[in-house]
Amino acid sequence: MLGDSSPCSVKVDSVTVEVGGTVILRNLSFEVKGGLVAFIGPNGSGKTTLLRALAGVLEYSGSISICGLDARRARRIISYVPAFLQVDPYAKIEDVIEAYLYDVRSPMNLRSFLEHFKLERFQGRRFNSLSSGEHKLVLIAGALARNPRVLLLDEPFSHLDLANQAKIARLLKDVSKSITTIITVHEPIYASLANTVGVLSSGELVALGRPEEVVRRELLERIYGVELEEVSLGSRSLLIPSL
Repeated sequence: MLGDSSPCSVKVDSVTVEVGGTVILRNLSFEVKGGLVAFIGPNGSGKTTLLRALAGVLEYSGSISICGLDARRARRIISYVPAFLQVDPYAKIEDVIEAYLYDVRSPMNLRSFLEHFKLERFQGRRFNSLSSGEHKLVLIAGALARNPRVLLLDEPFSHLDLANQAKIARLLKDVSKSITTIITVHEPIYASLANTVGVLSSGELVALGRPEEVVRRELLERIYGVELEEVSLGSRSLLIPSL
């Protein structure tokens, strides 16, 4: 669909991020190559900071390699979608998508691209007139218009209804076949969709592996400090807070 056919590796080596004298990430090291990678962890654990460091927009010590390039020199092959994005109230969705292309040349016709993502009905509308779910779709479409090797999405499922959550989940599964896709999530069920899951706690990486190895009741109870129940859902199990 999009992206280079060969998987792109993301290598993080002894990365520490300090902001205002507070250490947000501490000595992180890991490597992933291709597929869908999800990072979970409590609020304040460093998930957003990690994505910003990977995107090369936040200073850090240590090294981050994106497809063999230093993260700060790899911006043209990276697309980053933050959890919240303030946009000029007069901006149209075409403006938002084209803003993602300021430093790259995209061979794609904008109209065709909107049709590909079933967004053509919104052409000409102001971005801020759309729903939260439609916002997410437009931003992800803009990020993909860059034809990136690595896609970084901060909380792509937040503030979405069930239909849009399912739409985003299907899109990410499809995109991650050709683009290394790294997301942050709060819900264990969405972490379970990934090929690789990392768990952050107090700025440290406490686990990294396949979902069945990492999305486990004992570990998540310890990390989140809450009692969980395991509910069977067909051939899968779902972890929910014990009420």
